[in-house]
Amino acid sequence: MRSVGGFAAVFKPSRVRLGRMIDATLATAEREAGFDLALAVTNGGDEPVTLRFRTGQRADFAAYEVGDDAVGEASDDGDEMSGAGDAAVPETDPVWRHGAGRLFTQALDSETLAPGESATYEGTWRDPPPGVYLIVGTLTAEESEATATATLAIE
Repeated sequence: MRSVGGFAAVFKPSRVRLGRMIDATLATAEREAGFDLALAVTNGGDEPVTLRFRTGQRADFAAYEVGDDAVGEASDDGDEMSGAGDAAVPETDPVWRHGAGRLFTQALDSETLAPGESATYEGTWRDPPPGVYLIVGTLTAEESEATATATLAIE
């Protein structure tokens, strides 16, 4: 577990195939009135990978409320969580979603990552209430299920 100011975080990167290997990691950083989220995706393969997007949104972030015992633990029982790549996502509605209520350009676009190249997509959760949350960062590219998670305890 790593503490960032008032935040305690456990990072669980996930690795998902998108035709070739895409690694996804999620980082958080405390800010005055909340925290910044950064989803980094890296082409771990030997060939270029083209990420195709239907809108200007490149990543989405969601916060799910979880119990105190979830910090540092992953659920394998399948009762409360379902798999999303290697990330376990609660089957409840998120308490916050970065893309909710936002408008994104409605244009097709793409980005190509050379082998070993990374792209980082960011979001900010402003004024989160105290609690323990599973933060899920998801790449919004077509045919992609690349996700990464972090468990945050906010005091």
